[in-house]
Amino acid sequence: MTSGEYDLSGIHGAEVFRDLPEGLSVQMSDGSIGRIDANAGDGAWIMVEILEDQENPERVGEVEAIFFAEVKAVIGPSQEDGA
Repeated sequence: MTSGEYDLSGIHGAEVFRDLPEGLSVQMSDGSIGRIDANAGDGAWIMVEILEDQENPERVGEVEAIFFAEVKAVIGPSQEDGA
């Protein structure tokens, strides 16, 4: 699947979010970028390792629980994985 196939908008966005696989990169609403480390499969929460955050560089490398509404878009496979 390409990142365009992960449409988080609309009435089915939570269903798509529920099934996001580990390893995908996502952009959060604050502009930071992270890689999905784990997905609870509940349509609400994912665990994300922060890869980039220009506003708060100290956050890079941290793993955070991210709520569905905080994710702006799926941007593709993680660049860290060489994909």
